[in-house]
Amino acid sequence: MDEQLKNRLPQQCLFMNAAGEIMIVEYGKSGFRRSDLSTENRKANRENVSSYNERHGITAEQVKMMRNGALFGWDTLHDPYPSHRKESSLKDGSIFEIEVSRPGAFGTGTAAEVSLPATPYELVDALDKARVTDERVIYSVEILHSELDYLPQLISPSVNLYELNHLAQGLSALNEWEMNCFEGMVMMDTIQKQYAPIAIERLINMTHSTSDCHIVYEAHNDVSLGMFYADNGFVKELETLPERIFPWLDYGKIGKEMREGEGGVFTPSGYVVQNGEIEQIYQSGDAIPTQKPDYAVHLKVTKGYFNDPEYDKNLASFLKLPNGDEELLRAAEEVAASPAECAFSGIDCIVPRLTEKISDELEATEGDCYRPVNELARQLQKLDSEGGIPTYKAMLEATPEDISLEEALDLCHQTESFSLMREMSSPSDYAAKEIQRLMSYENDEGLEKYFDLPGYGRFIMERNGITETSYGLLEPLDGQTVEQYLGRPEHHIKLE
Repeated sequence: MDEQLKNRLPQQCLFMNAAGEIMIVEYGKSGFRRSDLSTENRKANRENVSSYNERHGITAEQVKMMRNGALFGWDTLHDPYPSHRKESSLKDGSIFEIEVSRPGAFGTGTAAEVSLPATPYELVDALDKARVTDERVIYSVEILHSELDYLPQLISPSVNLYELNHLAQGLSALNEWEMNCFEGMVMMDTIQKQYAPIAIERLINMTHSTSDCHIVYEAHNDVSLGMFYADNGFVKELETLPERIFPWLDYGKIGKEMREGEGGVFTPSGYVVQNGEIEQIYQSGDAIPTQKPDYAVHLKVTKGYFNDPEYDKNLASFLKLPNGDEELLRAAEEVAASPAECAFSGIDCIVPRLTEKISDELEATEGDCYRPVNELARQLQKLDSEGGIPTYKAMLEATPEDISLEEALDLCHQTESFSLMREMSSPSDYAAKEIQRLMSYENDEGLEKYFDLPGYGRFIMERNGITETSYGLLEPLDGQTVEQYLGRPEHHIKLE
């Protein structure tokens, strides 16, 4: 942290956001938090903010710098030419790492993490793990990490999962210049709206509006901006002046007037200005699905032949399974090939764990590799119509990582041999249920105090062959475990 900057700024300050709440900014920390001084009275809040800041000798300029530091990064306040952004801790191509959870006892210990953008069935899978069983169940989304560290605090905590994913898809498609434009538009909005959260549909529409932006990469303050405009003939009043006068000009004043007149902002990448309106392409709710995807497996089809760009010209088509041979022929024709010349890869599956395995199988198998995957898709679709997919996913989680696609297909026929207790997520839950059943005791008050619920739960789960999974506790109805159905040697799962 820059000591000179730290000496010029207070440890903390107050400001009032667009909603009239008193917010606290702490030096060196990202984001804001609500102050205990905040009341329902906007006038009183304004007086409290003024009184606090004046009492501590905090100027309006310092408050502005503190807000910008908390929002866009403290390094941007003293390093006008940042050499790099903070490295992302997320997997390649992801924008957000989020946690989905539901309130109440039923949702205890059932939060699910997922990277965005995600496929449609990866989102469904996260909701399954979080026990969000239908659209009436209230759930929350928390952004754990973000490729854009300034963005999470500007997104409402009540954001819809599908709309946040749609934003992530839009951001992941932007190139570096477009991403810089997006950051500038976000900064313009936050400053104009006093750092209030930005509606998700507006953020999505910003990803479609970068073409109207301009970036001056060499301008990071009013002086450098003024020099750019003066040297490039963008200030009419200077057109008749001889060049020998330019060193005497007040470039800071020129830059300030141009910036305030245009409404532009300084970002870590340079000066960004938008010369148009945010396009209204996306409407609130458009990304929220009204029904499940119309496939069990989604494949990408390309030409084989070593993916030679000179040969296939990057042609690709998509194939939804299960389907008939006519659709396979259509997909092949779209890439100007016969089915035998095609290469297939999985891009989504109703059971996300199988997506990569499907790709591996399609890549490794020569000849008629498409039909086994199509049959698996057919069985998965049947399971889905019977409501058995959550149980099947729990069964797969109880199997070794090296399960083959053939074994996965065999398990599709065994779901009726298992029961998924989705309301339970731990040995303690199972122990409490068993104790209540044995004692006919409805009220569980005191159980945690007088019983070692986790220890007892692990004991009876092992005795009864119960497996703990992300989707709930998996119970065999006839005594056989999943691995026994696969005909594999038993691997005892350690319950912690």
